[in-house]
Amino acid sequence: MLKTFLLLGLIAPLGAKNTFTPISDPQQLPKSALELWQAYDARAEDLEVEIIEEWKTDEVTTRYLTYKVGRFKGADSRVAAYYSFPNKPGKHPAFVWSHGGGQRAERNRSVYFAKQGFANIDINWLGRPIKENIEANTDWGKVDPTQGPRFYSKALRKGWKVNLQPDEYSIDPIPSPRNSNWILLSMAGRRAITFLEKQAEVKADKIGFTGFSMGGMITAITAIDPRLKAVAPFVGGTAFKYVDFPGGIVGSSKRPQFKNLEMYKKVIDPVACWPYVKCPVAFITSSNDFHSTFERIYRSMDLLSHNDWRVSSNVHYNHGPGAEEWSLLNLWFKKYLGDEQIVIPETPPSNFAIDKGMATFSLSPKAVDRLAGVKIYYSYDPNSRTRFWHLAKATKTNHTWKTDIPVYPKLPLYVFGHCRYKLDQEMTLQVGSSRTFSINSKEAIHEPEGIDLKELSKLAENGLIDDFSNGTADWSSRNGDSITTYKLQSPMINRSNDKVLAFTIDPQGRDHTLRLRLGSSFLSRENNLGNFTYNTKISGNGTQQVVVHRKDFKSEKGTELEWAKVSTFNLTLVDHQKKKAVRLTDPASRSILKKIELIDRS
Repeated sequence: MLKTFLLLGLIAPLGAKNTFTPISDPQQLPKSALELWQAYDARAEDLEVEIIEEWKTDEVTTRYLTYKVGRFKGADSRVAAYYSFPNKPGKHPAFVWSHGGGQRAERNRSVYFAKQGFANIDINWLGRPIKENIEANTDWGKVDPTQGPRFYSKALRKGWKVNLQPDEYSIDPIPSPRNSNWILLSMAGRRAITFLEKQAEVKADKIGFTGFSMGGMITAITAIDPRLKAVAPFVGGTAFKYVDFPGGIVGSSKRPQFKNLEMYKKVIDPVACWPYVKCPVAFITSSNDFHSTFERIYRSMDLLSHNDWRVSSNVHYNHGPGAEEWSLLNLWFKKYLGDEQIVIPETPPSNFAIDKGMATFSLSPKAVDRLAGVKIYYSYDPNSRTRFWHLAKATKTNHTWKTDIPVYPKLPLYVFGHCRYKLDQEMTLQVGSSRTFSINSKEAIHEPEGIDLKELSKLAENGLIDDFSNGTADWSSRNGDSITTYKLQSPMINRSNDKVLAFTIDPQGRDHTLRLRLGSSFLSRENNLGNFTYNTKISGNGTQQVVVHRKDFKSEKGTELEWAKVSTFNLTLVDHQKKKAVRLTDPASRSILKKIELIDRS
């Protein structure tokens, strides 16, 4: 590890000009995202780069540095970052990584991408202390686009600023788009692009941008920068956050948080940015993401002036792309930033039609020789954060998959195809590896007038939650030690409160503890009952039924559990002898956990 202390550029003299001249006249405010960013030159000011520390291996060089974002209210704002690049001679494609809320820049992540052949700068916009325990860090000066003192020791506000109103730390003294935190964070991203342009190791005409969650939002707002050749927002960056879900789901938008909503819509929200994005877009997400809700992704992509986009989603997950989705990021940047001749299949063509109470959805993916699997999912639930995606029964004719789904007069319908493709070779990821990647079709959306969500309860067929005949395909799992499903939001399940929860289990002669955690997060405000927990010991040999009543669950709010108001159902089964959780994603576990259902009280 080599320590350096180099100052590249000039220190701003006393009395230096602010990056922005404050605006006091509402008539002078930018009226669109295009107008705002056309008035800003990310190359104009010297970056004044300070290299704090350097690490060098045979493969990769990494530098921890700070650079100047701009000067605001008479003080400089500087952002820390890790910059990594391959040690191979020549110039390399490059991109900016913008971390998510509550997160930080990561040297390991930056090194990983450098090993993939990319120069990259991982910006620490939040100012959270880095893992190397180096004191030098982000310093926003007299402005503060962070999440408050919990993460940023120099925070000027208690937390995230959600509106465009002026305060003593904002740029303009009147309600203004330039008072939005997102503007400062996008400026940090644009200055990072400028940094990459200036590096001897970088192909200045082959730069991309990506980021996770809040970093995905920064990606979307920055994507109109004409210097970018490809972008890939992760679980963040959708437009229309101010639009409620259909059916009167209270709390499904951020509308109550915004003041000056029209100004926000015209200048800040990605709805104002996506129409001006000219480069290819890979939107990487999860099907139940709370931050980039499913329909908003597709409505955002509809705003693009081109068709070179893909959506890749991890089905049944919230805010967690899987290995297949992470693989697409590498492919995307290698295709559009690198010199590799990579063919990524187009968004799988699909057709959707409704006739006589029946919807027909067909999918005809390209590159069929590379297909590893095709599935079609559907739901009647307009709440994409908590909906359960049903697997449709599809027939295959030649290279077209087709399914018929009933349509109901007062219920919406959502359908999409999910295609998995083989990689030419196994791809090493930062964590794990993958032999496949995923691409979604366009989502088919039917939203009739007069949606009545009470009609969902009329679709109930029986109380079966899962018999695991299809393994844990309807569940998500971060590590295999516990599994989570949205199945209790399936209207096909009879979720009457007079039912009891029944598990069919064979402990196989060993003691186990069954741990349940049920939650109501992201349902409508009135239906959010909080979280509930239940633990019980199971022992014996042979199949037995374990019955749990609603009253058996402990409530964090003191509320009573209702089956229909369970959004997430999480299950862990701990083997006492092995002193660890049973890997319920392993097919071998099916001999232990056999069935979960809601049944009548005996």
